[in-house]
Amino acid sequence: MTVGGDWKRKLREEGYLELEGFRVELTLDNTFMDLDYIPRIIVYDEETERWHVLRNPIPKGETLEENWDNAVEVLARIARGEEEPKFGEEGVAERFARALGTLEG
Repeated sequence: MTVGGDWKRKLREEGYLELEGFRVELTLDNTFMDLDYIPRIIVYDEETERWHVLRNPIPKGETLEENWDNAVEVLARIARGEEEPKFGEEGVAERFARALGTLEG
């Protein structure tokens, strides 16, 4: 398991991160049929064997790169316990927060 800022760099460079019981991926969504694609964080939960979309708002940046950085920062706030993950399914958020929290050491 990576600790400190290494996990953020790995996520930005590779687009995914493996955690105990979860796989986190950065992806793009254009559900509003705009010209803009917006970054999304999707999480595969091994316990439920389902993909979940993290519903926490990701601040819009000026560039796609800035949007990715903002998405990673949302995860960092969750890892530090400053923000609760929102999935809409009971139990997943709590387990995910614990797993993500291990990255901050």
